[in-house]
Amino acid sequence: MALVDVLFVVAAVALTYLVHYRSNRQKARAPLPPGPAGIPFFGNLFQVHSLRPYPQFREWALKYGEIFYLRLGPQNVIVLNSAEAADELMVNRSANYSSRASPHVAHDIVSGGQRMVFLPYDREWKTVRRSLQGVIGPNPSRGFRNIQELETRIFLFDLCAHADQSVTETHVQGPNDEIPERHWFALVRRFTTSVVLNVTYGRRVHRLYGNPHLHKIYDVLDNFVRVAQPGNYLADAFPILRLLPDFLAPWRTEARKMHEWEMELWGSFLEEGKAASREGIVRQGFINTYLRARADAGSEDAPGDGLTDDGWMRDKLLTYTGATVLEAGSDTTAITIQSFVLFMLSNPHVLRRARAEIDAVIGSDRMPEFEDEERLPYMVACIKETMRRRPPITMGVPHMAEQDDVYHGYHIPKGSTIIGNVWAIHMDPRTFPNPTAFDPDHYYTEGKQHTSGTGPDSSARDHYVFGWGRRFCQGSFIAEASIFIALSRLVWGIDFSAPIDKDTGRPFVLDMADEERNWNEGFVSGPKIFPARFKARSQKHAEVIQRSFVDAQAEWQAMGLAVDER
Repeated sequence: MALVDVLFVVAAVALTYLVHYRSNRQKARAPLPPGPAGIPFFGNLFQVHSLRPYPQFREWALKYGEIFYLRLGPQNVIVLNSAEAADELMVNRSANYSSRASPHVAHDIVSGGQRMVFLPYDREWKTVRRSLQGVIGPNPSRGFRNIQELETRIFLFDLCAHADQSVTETHVQGPNDEIPERHWFALVRRFTTSVVLNVTYGRRVHRLYGNPHLHKIYDVLDNFVRVAQPGNYLADAFPILRLLPDFLAPWRTEARKMHEWEMELWGSFLEEGKAASREGIVRQGFINTYLRARADAGSEDAPGDGLTDDGWMRDKLLTYTGATVLEAGSDTTAITIQSFVLFMLSNPHVLRRARAEIDAVIGSDRMPEFEDEERLPYMVACIKETMRRRPPITMGVPHMAEQDDVYHGYHIPKGSTIIGNVWAIHMDPRTFPNPTAFDPDHYYTEGKQHTSGTGPDSSARDHYVFGWGRRFCQGSFIAEASIFIALSRLVWGIDFSAPIDKDTGRPFVLDMADEERNWNEGFVSGPKIFPARFKARSQKHAEVIQRSFVDAQAEWQAMGLAVDER
């Protein structure tokens, strides 16, 4: 090598080292973001309600601005309270912020380290993501619209049959917010669960009552949203506690039992698919299709965790991938529908306006279809406002900083938990004037062409329910389609109302502002159960709903799916 080449290489190495050194010095000198003072060892751990952190986080956002710092035990936590900050880090700098700060108990033990939502940004997660993209991505998801359309027919029929059952009967929510099966909330859950059960396993929920599989799905979901809330276990914040023996760590024993309990359910779905495949029975759904493809590739039997050498998901990872699709698409969608009803009952003038639009466009001879969405801009604005005003996951799913970084002069330490504070962003008065009000005009302007605004493109986001960057929710397309077709048809065909309070003589509607009393705790949060009456808006609407229900049974049979038992 010529002397000049040697000198060039030495200079390049020296320059690279100098840039790296200066960058690290700059990061080291940069202060941490502002934040509330904590106490030694525990930091801010006892200042945050583990199952309802978002009210306190918004107070801190108002005090400290778009970014603040917490310490939960030894864990650094960076909270982003503006769309600009969240987009910059988790979208524009996604290479550094696409991994997860996984809760030890919920992920490592309860989920066996295999739940997609908490997987780090590695080969396993990328394999799962790629496998699902061909099923629930923007184009493939349209293949399920027929199922969604049929299931909404059943949903409307069930609401009419339910009538005032939630008013005349006494219903009590369970100790872990379990929903009574005879309450109208259960009808919403049946609809949303049946859609994603078909997507995932090629089956549907055809019974309302006496359905043990369905109840266990809900029990698992209700348990997971509590266990997965960041900060719910000290072992999540203090890794040293994970070294304790079992007799000093009852939380570990409890979590292992939860894992076995979950696997009894999710594992049984996988085993049913494998048995059908061995018998030559062709079933639809992601899990069954994947099992056939894996068998054709020579990996029919692949027990254990993670991936095979040739990149196929082993059984437990595949089991939890199916579970994740069902978990993500069932409860969150149901919560949005339940919240919508609450907001409409609380704002009857909004309901009248949405209904007037639908009546003008649709009439009473048919139900709304997917193709009508562009002609129903105010209805779409009502849906967007519901998701803004009450995001099911109020704090988003935390990301993790894989390397040190600097944002607006503040140091973000490597390994920090990064929270996109969806609640604070949705309550930003600069973007949403009078943010606590339910006002679809936040998204509606007369005569203006309205676009979706809910996809991963950060330059045109309406809300942040579906997350950020490379961890943007893959199931958003199915969720949005289910929400639109269910709610547009609900407004079209069903007259829903609140019962009259005997003491006040006025409709009894939950106070939306009372977080403690009227909204559930946990990682995923929706309204407490509340009474409502349902009936068809007219005889004409009732006839269309009844006829559509009957016609749906023939279509279920033609598809080889269970008909409804009522």
